[in-house]
Amino acid sequence: MFLGEASPRPVPSARHLISVDELISLRFWPPARQNSRERMAIREGHHLSHIRGRGMEYDDVREYQPGDDIRHLDWRLMARTGEAHTKLYREERERPVFLLCDLRHSMQFATRGHFKSVLAAYASAMALWTTLANGDRVGGMLLSEQQEQLFKPSNSRQQLMQMVTALSQGVQPSEQHHSEQHHSEPSLAQSLARLESILSSGSILYIFSDFHDVDSETELHLMRLAQRCELKLVLISDPLEQQLPSSGKSYRFSGYGRELLISANQAQQLKYRGQFQQRLQLLQNLHNLRGVEFAHWKTDQHPLFQFNPQESN
Repeated sequence: MFLGEASPRPVPSARHLISVDELISLRFWPPARQNSRERMAIREGHHLSHIRGRGMEYDDVREYQPGDDIRHLDWRLMARTGEAHTKLYREERERPVFLLCDLRHSMQFATRGHFKSVLAAYASAMALWTTLANGDRVGGMLLSEQQEQLFKPSNSRQQLMQMVTALSQGVQPSEQHHSEQHHSEPSLAQSLARLESILSSGSILYIFSDFHDVDSETELHLMRLAQRCELKLVLISDPLEQQLPSSGKSYRFSGYGRELLISANQAQQLKYRGQFQQRLQLLQNLHNLRGVEFAHWKTDQHPLFQFNPQESN
């Protein structure tokens, strides 16, 4: 889990919606705190770079070299060995946090547990409040059924409230016809391409999505971003997306004023399952890249709050 302690948090009152007040209430839950030394730094940030220099965090020692600052001599080591050594430090550098929250049409779905969009909005709000408490700048991109909403990294509480409001509104499906939404919504690849030109090196990028339209182009953008950012990918899926109902049984689904009857034979089931496994494997392969974390959350099994089976009835 990427987002702090495992203590239970309030469960949204509805499976398919989440209110602004519910997202705001998350600020009162203890955020993921770092050690006491890091909490002392405010505007400098809490994340250590791999660049050695003059900073707050002791890293190593080396033999004294002409020109070294004598204030950084390790006098205790010199007393023991009789040789001069210089202390080395790692610089503290600010690392903005950026959230890509997918609230497109495919996220407005769940056969069990809460809608994928609710989980994405809930997790995004948790990350927002935690980042603000840690003193870092935070921004985000919200992908809705018709547009992208971009918020550049900032430590402004006013902007954070705007993002929380947008998250709540984005979970609410538009009344526009479903087919029209599908054709007008931005693709994940297009949004990632835009992020490449916006995000600064060293940023932390969370992506909460079902990655339903992930492809080779999307993979290329993620690989490029991984070279500059620390990626935290969270795949949110519903059990039905992984496997269709058993052969010989029919299931009826309704939504957006339409109904869908599913009755798949064994060959169709295998093809459907294989498509999801390909999506999962692509994301797991990205996990092998340096600085990339990956988690797979299911609507009825995830770390945000305890799932109540009665909610799916």
